[in-house]
Amino acid sequence: MASLFPGQTATDRPDIVSRVFEQKKKVLLKLIDNGFFGTTVAHIHTIEFQKRGLPHIHLLIFLHPQHHIRDSHHINSIISAQLPDPQLQPLLYAKVTKYMLHGPCDVNNPQAKCMVNGKCSKHFPKEYRERTDWAEDSYSLYARPDNGLVFECNGARFTNQYVVPYCPQLLLLFDCHINVEISAGLGTVKYLSKYIYKGPDRATIEISSGMQDKIKAHLDGCFIGPTEAC
Repeated sequence: MASLFPGQTATDRPDIVSRVFEQKKKVLLKLIDNGFFGTTVAHIHTIEFQKRGLPHIHLLIFLHPQHHIRDSHHINSIISAQLPDPQLQPLLYAKVTKYMLHGPCDVNNPQAKCMVNGKCSKHFPKEYRERTDWAEDSYSLYARPDNGLVFECNGARFTNQYVVPYCPQLLLLFDCHINVEISAGLGTVKYLSKYIYKGPDRATIEISSGMQDKIKAHLDGCFIGPTEAC
């Protein structure tokens, strides 16, 4: 923010956005290589640039067998899907409520972009759960107790049902949306490979008879946002 001129927002400076993102990415990968989650035998990532202009990284980490995550207690030491206590952890509470809440959607906002056929495509709100359950072939199910903690913003009420899973240490360090989950299934590999091989975003091209405007056809067929260009 200190590098912006008065009245500017991040969208006015895609060069700064790209540089900050690149530095955060390097620090994250270095942390992982140095054993933040345990000994890493491999990791694969791809960067996606959305048309709103902000980049984000999809990262899959493979841990050494000695450091595999095998039970719910280990999961809870890394990941949370709950609102922190605002009195005991005020800084973490501020970060979670700023970056890690999904919605509002469902009946509270049926026009939300995540809504498909009347349901949230991301499956929020999640069910309340008193404990974390390990999954053998999918994403783990994280504890979301009905403990009375509620965050209210613009008339919407958020409980643990709307919290996106996160790693508290990484959230405090990087000060941005950073979704961390445990997966024991092949679906994650397939999901990530889709982003690697699908290529850049493309628009629909209309083919018609007569003279072709090659410049217009090129602009219609390709989309590279300012952040990706930088």
